[in-house]
Amino acid sequence: MTEPRPHLPASTPPGLIGVTGAPGNVGTPLVRELLRRGARVRVLARRPEVARRALADVAGQVEFAPLTFGERPTYRAALQGVEKLFVLRPPQLGRVTRDLVPALDVALGAGVTHFALLSLQGAERLTVTPHAQLEAYLRGTGADWTFLRPGFFLQNLTTTHRPELRRGELAVPAGQGRTAFVDVRDVAEAAAAVLTQPGHAGRAYELTGAQALTYGELARIFTEALGRPVHYTDPSPLAFFRLLRARGVAPAQILVMEAIYATARFGLAAHVSEDLPRLLGRPARTAQAFAHDLPHLLQGDTP
Repeated sequence: MTEPRPHLPASTPPGLIGVTGAPGNVGTPLVRELLRRGARVRVLARRPEVARRALADVAGQVEFAPLTFGERPTYRAALQGVEKLFVLRPPQLGRVTRDLVPALDVALGAGVTHFALLSLQGAERLTVTPHAQLEAYLRGTGADWTFLRPGFFLQNLTTTHRPELRRGELAVPAGQGRTAFVDVRDVAEAAAAVLTQPGHAGRAYELTGAQALTYGELARIFTEALGRPVHYTDPSPLAFFRLLRARGVAPAQILVMEAIYATARFGLAAHVSEDLPRLLGRPARTAQAFAHDLPHLLQGDTP
C-alpha cells in the first residue's frame, strides 16, 4: 500500500512542531498560538481538508498531513521531520496500547525528541485511565516529555453536552463535588509555552481555573449569562450512559467520561493549582468570563 504523503516543502528545517487534535477544542487554538509565537506547525489530522477549512485564515502558514491513529500506513510520512509533538488522545479511542502507542513508536523513530501530552487532572492517581497509560509509556521512551493535566474543560459543556445545555440542563453525573473548571484557550496557550520555551521537559503541570465550583453553582452562572434558567440535573451514571448512547456516543467514550465525572463526585477534581498562571504569566480565565460567550456558543445547529 502506498503511504499518504503530506503536503510538505522540499526540505524540512529543524524545529517543526506536530499537532494532533486539530480541529478541536484545544488543537485549533493551539495552532493559532504556536503561529503567534513564530513556530513552524504541521497539523496531523484524520481529515486534513477539514482542518484546513477550520484554520482557513492561517492555513497558508501551516503544513497539513493525514494521520489516523490506528491506521499504521498514515504514520511515517506524517511524522517525518517533526521535532516536537503535541499528543491528544481522540476520545473514542480507549485502547491506547493498540491505537496510539504504535504511532508514538513511529514518532520516536522519525526523530521526535519531545512529547507534550494532553493528560488529565489526577492521572497520577487514576492509573486505569488511558491518559495514565500514555504517561507511563512516554516515561519509558527515553525522550523528553511534558504532561499537561487539565481540569474539566468549560468548552465540553458547549460541545459534548451542547444538546442538553441548549435545553437548559447541565446533565452530568458529578454529584455535589467541586470542579476547578478550566478554559481550553488557557490550556492551548500553556501547551504552546511548553512547546516553544525551554525548561519543561520531565514536568507535569496541573492546569486548573482559579476557582472550584459545583455544577449547581456553574448552572447559576450560566443562568445569569443566558437570561434563562439552566438547571443542574445530576443524572445517575446509568442514566447518563443511556442519555449519551441515545445520541450515538460510543460506549468506550462514555465510560471515560464517567470516570472523569466520578473524580468530581468523589471530591478529586476540586484542587486549584497555580501551574497555569505561572505558565501563562497571568491569571486563568474564569467561569464567569467564559459564560459571557454562551449566547453565541449555543446559537445554530452545530457546535
